[in-house]
Amino acid sequence: MELWKTRRREILAGGIVLLVIAVVCYFLPSREQPRAAEDIAVMRISEVLAAHPSYARLMELRAEEATLALAVRDVPEVFSLTPPAADDAPFQDSVWQKNAQTVIGARVELERERKRLTEVYRKQTEDDYERRKKQIDDEYQNAITNINLKIDNQRAMHGPRVSEDELAQERAGLEAQREALRQERGARQAELYRTWQEEIRARVAARIEPQQATWTAKAKATIDAQKAEADRQKAEAEERNAAAMERAAKAQDAHAAAARRAARLAQVRRDADALEEAIWRDVRSRAAKIALMQHLSLILTAPQADDAAHLTPARPFVQRRYMPPVTVDAARDVTADMVREMQSITAEQTTRE
Repeated sequence: MELWKTRRREILAGGIVLLVIAVVCYFLPSREQPRAAEDIAVMRISEVLAAHPSYARLMELRAEEATLALAVRDVPEVFSLTPPAADDAPFQDSVWQKNAQTVIGARVELERERKRLTEVYRKQTEDDYERRKKQIDDEYQNAITNINLKIDNQRAMHGPRVSEDELAQERAGLEAQREALRQERGARQAELYRTWQEEIRARVAARIEPQQATWTAKAKATIDAQKAEADRQKAEAEERNAAAMERAAKAQDAHAAAARRAARLAQVRRDADALEEAIWRDVRSRAAKIALMQHLSLILTAPQADDAAHLTPARPFVQRRYMPPVTVDAARDVTADMVREMQSITAEQTTRE
């Protein structure tokens, strides 16, 4: 009792440790007894796989798979390009604007020169025109003045025997004569003015026509050059559009070829995976057959490290887990038996199984 009172905590801790050890020992799996060497066989897997009738076909598929995987690694991005069209309107508008500027500029220059020459000739002939106009005015002025005097002195020229009605009739006749003279004078002066203006226009036209012909030819040449430049720019735009379309077509062709290669890669990978699985299934089934016939409990493959070199993995650049070679000194070698079993298999049987 004294010990329990003084060492109770240490006694409880020791009991718990012993209980845990007992539970762990109870649940630990029992170790298998090592098999006898006579029940263990070994086969060289590289020779067994090479003897399979479909092994060569599998290597071809894996090689094609690796080549296609490298080819489709950088697939070009899919894009679409609307066929560019060179709109003729901007080029025509540009030509029209340049032509309008050229024509308007030439017309303004011609009009400015015409006004200048008209003013020059007007000043040169204005004195002569005024002189002839005054001559016409003088020719009618005396007759009109005489009529005015007759109208003003009508009563004095006739005696009291002439009645007012007669005087009124005479005055109306004199006024009609005076109005006719005035109209005749105005018509002659208007005709003189028209003649003067026509002479000025004729002299201006005689001076301006050579310049107008020169400016017209220059404007036409400028317009033709501008139109040729617009046609050249349009042709360059069409060439750029054609080059862009050609590049787009080549890119589409490249993408289509890459898509075909990608589809082929997927198909080859599926076929290779299926064929590899079939080959391993044949190896496992024939190994089980030999183990049953020769009363073997275990068949090992050696060397295991060569497995990755004989069956290429389905995914490129992914290596299988490395396994060290298996060495059993007293194990039976069944490689020849497995090779005969592989050779007895036909490709049709592998596919069917």
